Amino acid sequence: MILLLLAVVGCKHAAPEVGLPEVGGQLTILHTNDIHGHYLPEPAEWLDGRPAIGGWARLDAEVDQLRATRPRKSVLLFDAGDQLTGTPLTDLVVDGSRGGAMHAFFETVGYDAWAVGNHEFDKGLDNLAAYTESFAIVTLSANLRGTDGVSPLLPNQQFSHVFERSGLKVGVIGATTEKLAGLMSRADFARLTLLDVETAVKAEVERLDPVTDLIVLVSHIGLDSDERLARFVPGIDLIVGGHSHTPMKQASRVENTWIVQAGSYGRSLGVVDLVVSDDRITKLRYELRDLGPHDAPREASREITQLTEDYADQLEEMFGEELAEAPILLGRDYNRESPLGRWITDALRDATGADVAMYNNGGLRADILPGKVTRGTLFNCFPFGNALQTFEIRGADLQEVVLKNAIAEHDQRRGFLPLSGVTWTWRVRSGAAELLDVKVGASPLDRDRIYTVATNSYITEQWEKHIGVPPLNLQETGQSDYEAAVTYAKKSRSLVDPGDSRGVKLQ
Repeated sequence: MILLLLAVVGCKHAAPEVGLPEVGGQLTILHTNDIHGHYLPEPAEWLDGRPAIGGWARLDAEVDQLRATRPRKSVLLFDAGDQLTGTPLTDLVVDGSRGGAMHAFFETVGYDAWAVGNHEFDKGLDNLAAYTESFAIVTLSANLRGTDGVSPLLPNQQFSHVFERSGLKVGVIGATTEKLAGLMSRADFARLTLLDVETAVKAEVERLDPVTDLIVLVSHIGLDSDERLARFVPGIDLIVGGHSHTPMKQASRVENTWIVQAGSYGRSLGVVDLVVSDDRITKLRYELRDLGPHDAPREASREITQLTEDYADQLEEMFGEELAEAPILLGRDYNRESPLGRWITDALRDATGADVAMYNNGGLRADILPGKVTRGTLFNCFPFGNALQTFEIRGADLQEVVLKNAIAEHDQRRGFLPLSGVTWTWRVRSGAAELLDVKVGASPLDRDRIYTVATNSYITEQWEKHIGVPPLNLQETGQSDYEAAVTYAKKSRSLVDPGDSRGVKLQ
């Protein structure tokens, strides 16, 4: 993977002191989450025609306008994590870490705090430590601890922080997903302690409640977990969420806690206007603003515009090589087979000559849109740089993987593994998924035969979750899954859905 040291362009500064005369008790909380290195406008699949919206320049203009139209010192701006992994921008070495280019964007726009997400660990714990050490905004996580279980895990990490705005003391707590063990390197996970979120947050709430007027949790645990936390931890006034990429058009209320989340990729900005009195929220108005290209309230700052243009130019030079054309959309579906899943597994099998290939649906990070396909296009789809590996599996165990796919599709839950080289038919009997036929290539699956499988290193490291048995005779190929995708795209010149449904449900 290419690493590049860049000089950061632009002026880093704290939130500017603008706005109307200060009014006590009025507070505005702006929020984003799951930006994943996206710094340019991105397609909004929920809008007609999938227009490209958002980007840092558009976000900066919206934030500046909101600060100008709210009382002075009444605005807080938070990010709920997963700043890293998703575009080539987060693979550049800046400020001593891969992903450090994000610092300049967050600091120039003037964020106040952020919560550590799981994808911050993708480049390793040491890289994340370097990332937070040189980051000027407050880094939050109450449940990430060192091996002693007491001290913060990361440089400059705080369990919580108290901000003063509009005559209010606002206690802000951070939380990171409890599912981290299955989402990061085993070796790195052994170097930390991950506390139960409920226990860690409750302790911070009890500590802050007597000395604050409002308690906000900036969480990277997902909407379902946010709702559960709101039920069992009293005293949280507002949860600003992330991790599940949920675009909440309305704030929800669970018990006495309001919950909001702003989708993903910086395409929308959450705006929470509050009135706080007598240690509680007495009035709340919420809006999720889609950041369309034609409705910007003002020009973005020179600093953020320059940052965007400079990085766009450098990344175009590095990743702009045209590899192929995509005549149609190659999309994703996390609960079943998809065109992109078929394409990447075919690419891995082509690169290795394996009998079978498998990929994790969660590793498919972007659709391939019709048109020119560049290195950058494929990096956005497969940004983790996981090693391409081969291993061996018994036919009986491979059949269990296929059965898990049928169950995942039937239950409409995550866990489906895109496959190549395997086809199967299945049905629902007595309310459960049942396999009728499984073939490897053109032949019926042999439960006693050993098959070779091509996959990425994430699947083999997290084999309990994905394969169910330890991978046998694990071999490195010397390339990444992204590099295999580049080679396959160059070879085919036209990226099309293979179209052969690997799993067919019979009525």
